[in-house]
Amino acid sequence: MQVKLSFPEAEVTRSLYRNLYKAGWVVVDEDALVIDSNELVTKRMEKAAKAGRSSGGFVSGLDAERVEVAPNLEEEEALRQAALEEQAALEKELTFARAELQRLRDEADRMIDSANVQIAQMREQALNEARNQGYQAGYDEGMAQVQGMKNECRQRQAQLEAEYAQMVENLEPDFIETLAGIYEHIFKVDLSSYSEIVVNLLMDTMQNTDSASSYIVHVAKQDYPQVIKERERILEGTGTLSDSLEIISDMTLSPSQCMIETENGIYDCSLGTELEELGRKLRLLSYNKQII
Repeated sequence: MQVKLSFPEAEVTRSLYRNLYKAGWVVVDEDALVIDSNELVTKRMEKAAKAGRSSGGFVSGLDAERVEVAPNLEEEEALRQAALEEQAALEKELTFARAELQRLRDEADRMIDSANVQIAQMREQALNEARNQGYQAGYDEGMAQVQGMKNECRQRQAQLEAEYAQMVENLEPDFIETLAGIYEHIFKVDLSSYSEIVVNLLMDTMQNTDSASSYIVHVAKQDYPQVIKERERILEGTGTLSDSLEIISDMTLSPSQCMIETENGIYDCSLGTELEELGRKLRLLSYNKQII
């Protein structure tokens, strides 16, 4: 039976190896390859018959319509061998074609896998870049807001410090005036009845005089008894001789007032005078600080 090739690989390579089919029809399957030798012999005999005719229409031998030509066993064997060789070459080419096709398929699969990997990597990279850009943008925006808040806090702090300094500067003179008034009020109202203060002021003034040889102390009538009582302590505290100190009750003086006469001058050691001097010094200190 004469059939064509039965599997796809032979059909694929048919155009490439057409010259291998000139020996006859070939039946190819996965298990065996069969060559139709009768067909090969028939064609060979027809070829020999054509060669026996002359160019002028003469045919060698007896004129007969049909001539049975006995097959030549050697020639048939040669044809069979040629067919086997062609079959072997065909199988070799088919094997090579299968291997090449498989290689191309494997190469295509590898290329597809590589492309898929690259696509996945590019997608992941794009997502990461977008995510990082979003994070960076958010971070930069947050840091800018924080920096703005810091700047506002610093400006507010500087403003408050300036306001506080101005407030202190404005309040200090008033504070000094109030403090001086408090001292004056306390000593004149609460402590003016204590004659001991007058004695202390008297002793401080005598110690600060320039080496006077005699002292005449004028005190108010209300303070006179306490001062006379403290005479010995005054002498001892100031290092003054008893004959050099005279204490006089002066009706013109108010309580807590005291005047000291020496050969060098008259000294006012009254409590009011001392308070006024204290207030003046406090105001002077405040004025000097404002200038600095």
